[in-house]
Amino acid sequence: MTQYYNPFAGIYLVYPIEQDLEYHRYCQTGGREPIDQSPFGRMVDLWFAGLSVATRKGLSPVDLSGRKTSNMIQGAIFDGKDSWRVQFLMLVAIALEDDVAVVERPNRMMAIANGLAAAGVPHVVELLQSGEQPPIWNLTDALETMLTSDE
Repeated sequence: MTQYYNPFAGIYLVYPIEQDLEYHRYCQTGGREPIDQSPFGRMVDLWFAGLSVATRKGLSPVDLSGRKTSNMIQGAIFDGKDSWRVQFLMLVAIALEDDVAVVERPNRMMAIANGLAAAGVPHVVELLQSGEQPPIWNLTDALETMLTSDE
């Protein structure tokens, strides 16, 4: 397996404490619910979905400084099969800062990513709950609509 540079390896992915219920309800961590009710295998997957939806919708990152947050996991999670996510986070940070030099500041890039995830998770939860189907199918249908629309 090829090892790629991961500037986020020792930096925590965090989420606002007020989103704790959503992370525990829709993630398989702990394995309490069937997958159609809790469609995210890991908390990082919901975090990344939030970041992706926020990016797609053009949302601004939430400023998490001074807020109560929960440490989810360190960025080392992006090593191995998830290494492509490192480049994604870097590209998003470059786009938002409009400055390629941001890649020299891993903490700033992670603050942007954590802020976008915090902004996007409520939208993901809304997608999970919008519809008459189990959450996984509501999300699938809503994401398909989002990705094929011009918005």
